[in-house]
Amino acid sequence: MDPIEKASEFLMGVLERMGIKADIDIHETEDNVTLEVHCANPEMVIGRHGKTIEALQHLITKSVYRDRSQEKGKPIYVDTNGHRAKHVERLESIAARTVEKVKASGAPVPMSPMPAYDRRIVHMYIANMGLGTQSQGEGDDRHIVVLPS
Repeated sequence: MDPIEKASEFLMGVLERMGIKADIDIHETEDNVTLEVHCANPEMVIGRHGKTIEALQHLITKSVYRDRSQEKGKPIYVDTNGHRAKHVERLESIAARTVEKVKASGAPVPMSPMPAYDRRIVHMYIANMGLGTQSQGEGDDRHIVVLPS
């Protein structure tokens, strides 16, 4: 079975078990695949602080690629109600404010802990602004330190 089909079917099964009636649209680009969930209650899919949608995305990735450990497929993202775009916008806003603090002080500034996906977005955004970053800490305390240029 195609990994994208497998991901969509897996997500639909989980949503059904959660009591969520939904339709899933698949959007594939050269870089990734997004499974867009359309339902009456997107807040149930997103969860508090985005924890549910993060967990769904993690489960889907693990289930689809567990048998393909040597082969790296496209990242598969789950989205609903434009949540992902809004989330990226929020992260970039926080990163921009942190960059301004670093430029004003000339000293490294640590950010709050965040999941790996969020750190990746912030690393790329800050790199495009011409500053360096480092991830520090372990587990739930892993965070980014923005470095002066």
